[in-house]
Amino acid sequence: MKRILTSVLMTACAAVLMSSCQKTPVEKKAGVPMTIQASVSAPVGTKTLYEYDTEDRTLKGSWDSEESITVVSFGENGITAVDEFVSTGEAGRKKAEFSGTWTGNEGDKVICLYPSVDTYAGNSIFDAVRVGSPTIYMRNLSTASGALQHDDPSSVSDVDLMLGEVKISGDVAHVYLEHQFAVFRIEVTLGNFPYEAPAGSPFDQARINSIRIKCVDPDSEEEEEWGVNGDLVFVRFSGLDVTTGSYTGTPFTIERGPQDYYLLDSGNNSDLTLMEEDVVEKTFFVPVRFDKDLEAGYELCLQFGGNYYDNKEERRNSVKVFPGCDMRKTITSKLPLENGKIYGFKVTI
Repeated sequence: MKRILTSVLMTACAAVLMSSCQKTPVEKKAGVPMTIQASVSAPVGTKTLYEYDTEDRTLKGSWDSEESITVVSFGENGITAVDEFVSTGEAGRKKAEFSGTWTGNEGDKVICLYPSVDTYAGNSIFDAVRVGSPTIYMRNLSTASGALQHDDPSSVSDVDLMLGEVKISGDVAHVYLEHQFAVFRIEVTLGNFPYEAPAGSPFDQARINSIRIKCVDPDSEEEEEWGVNGDLVFVRFSGLDVTTGSYTGTPFTIERGPQDYYLLDSGNNSDLTLMEEDVVEKTFFVPVRFDKDLEAGYELCLQFGGNYYDNKEERRNSVKVFPGCDMRKTITSKLPLENGKIYGFKVTI
């Protein structure tokens, strides 16, 4: 059962449906003003201003100065309304009031999405959040998180993916938002980097600017490839049914596979480089999604490599795992993965 990490109190001020005075009556939604009071629960209340707690392996935080959530209403055939609620206040506060107008129908189920689809991260994560759609899709977190910044847990703040269903009783409503991801805290020591790029190669032998995470079952008869094959655990793409007949509150997996993350990069400069230093030590906080545990015998792969830009298309064209940078850890006993938790790994290259 997923761990419930955040509680939100919603108070509905009124519910009014307006009808026009035309000869043929047409239902018109006027909307219902609402205030959503949100608070961060301790000790595992994770929000956007993160601090790493080494004692209980959680990210603790508070609300940023400006926050928003998306409120989705749906009925028998799919989404009936998509509304944005906004909160402003002092950064670091533990409680926040979200204001907005609800335009759903009486009898709808109502859920909340964070981050809001109106933000860059929310737009990168969520798809098909529109009236009439029976499914909300959730893309790869690595796309939304952007380049990871070393030693900065707030690099995962925008992808603090949470879902929750609103329960209304009279004029009071409650929603419990559940985290849909965990975090890998990867401490990297870069010392005697073994890779030398051949002449004319677009890769720099002194630069590592990507991390790939995947899971392999060595006993599987399926051939391990770069792609979804051989990866049993990590979720790249998922969906959430949003009709009253099919909604479960739990996303279903559409695609599993390796997770590629780029490091903080200006041009082709990376956080992991051996330009002048003999040893480089960096820590990265990496968001991951999963729907299975790490079973005994599985190999957890933390792979490091580089990428280059295609001048014609001005985008990252490929990722290559460098020789000697394929770090594999055999899981000796089952490691259950929990949403909202931190899992630490140390690797030396």
